[in-house]
Amino acid sequence: MNRTVGIVIVVLVVLGLAIYINAQRREPNEWQDGTYTGRSAPDTRGYYGEIELVIADGKITKAKYWELDREGKPKDESYPYPQALEAFPKYDQGLLKSQDPDKVDVVTGSTESHVRFKEAAKDALDKAARGESGRAPAPPAPAPAPSPAPPRPETTMQWRDGTYGAKTETDQYGYYGEIELMITNGKITKVTYDEKDSEGKPKGPDYPYPQGPESETKYEERLLQTQDPEKVEVITGATQTWEKFKQTAKEALKKAE
Repeated sequence: MNRTVGIVIVVLVVLGLAIYINAQRREPNEWQDGTYTGRSAPDTRGYYGEIELVIADGKITKAKYWELDREGKPKDESYPYPQALEAFPKYDQGLLKSQDPDKVDVVTGSTESHVRFKEAAKDALDKAARGESGRAPAPPAPAPAPSPAPPRPETTMQWRDGTYGAKTETDQYGYYGEIELMITNGKITKVTYDEKDSEGKPKGPDYPYPQGPESETKYEERLLQTQDPEKVEVITGATQTWEKFKQTAKEALKKAE
């Protein structure tokens, strides 16, 4: 009889412990009804994403995502990469369907926006779990632009004739810039610049941001005209290519000194 009572007590203790643990466990989607906003961190160019979510009956019933520049101005038709703008409503629909930012598939040509979207959506849902409605606080003001460097004195440096090359490190997307300069009679007479993937294949027509590959030839022509990487002006929509181009050109010319 005592043995039976002991077994019953053990069973009751185990059941009670299981009920207690289950009661303490929070449901993964225990969001409080309301309207919540979330924001991603700004990238190296100052762009960041914001999202507004409406939660009703513990589910996401409305999603609206957009992106802004470092001055708080939303991206519009003037933004040089339309693929990103076209992806925004697709990400909204994917979140409404999956109810999980991690299950929203990336849209080709908008990988960076996909990363910002997920970060902003998770931020908003974290607030929904805590019931913290309202807009996210404004991001910190952008740092003031550095003062322009004083004009460089004329140099008498003579580049040695020959062919010189340089390349950048591989960026976060797996691409690097590579340049080859030909110096004849102390001047740049030929420029060949390409951005290549990890297998050494140059960006081509299938690259989702055509402004990049299209700008390479223009940067080559401008360097031939100016004979100075610092005087090669940036082309709208091809800032990253411009930065890699200048870096490789400077390194190659340093070898020619």
